[in-house]
Amino acid sequence: MIGPAPRAETGPMQFGNDWPGVFIRGDNAFHYAKELIEVLETSDASPIQKAVLEGLARTLAGCNAHVLDYESLQMMSSYEECRPVKADK
Repeated sequence: MIGPAPRAETGPMQFGNDWPGVFIRGDNAFHYAKELIEVLETSDASPIQKAVLEGLARTLAGCNAHVLDYESLQMMSSYEECRPVKADK
């Protein structure tokens, strides 16, 4: 029996020698955006904090597969083709 294809999970990720970053799966990102926006609407955060977090919320909400902005979408090879390797410690 063949299992599901490997997939990238939410968490730290690094491509080659580039800086490590964070990959957030679209289903997680869309949920995080919804919750973040709800908290911001009731928060006493400063205008700068709100602006930064609203930008993050827009980025996360951009992962909604039903309304993708293909102009800003960075397309990558499949996770399986990227061949994840173990990090050196």
